[in-house]
Amino acid sequence: MKVNELLSEIEIDDSELQNAIDAIVDSILVSELKACRQRRIEDYLSVKDGVSRNIYVYGDFEQEAFEISRRIEATDMLIDAFIPDHVPFDFDGFPW
Repeated sequence: MKVNELLSEIEIDDSELQNAIDAIVDSILVSELKACRQRRIEDYLSVKDGVSRNIYVYGDFEQEAFEISRRIEATDMLIDAFIPDHVPFDFDGFPW
């Protein structure tokens, strides 16, 4: 069982303690989302550089990059829900 699953199952009457546990769970979730986002960004940049990843689409670099970019955008939206000043990945910042 993962720590965040364990913490989610604990019910406590003290609201301050419950708020602290909720903050810990949120922190773990955001950390995992950031790690996932970073992996997808690395995959995206590799595919755009012509290195096959074959994660979502086999043999089509443009479609593969598009599918990876959708996951990056979705992850950015989730992170933004927890961190309002989160800066989404700038797809236009990389000349191809």
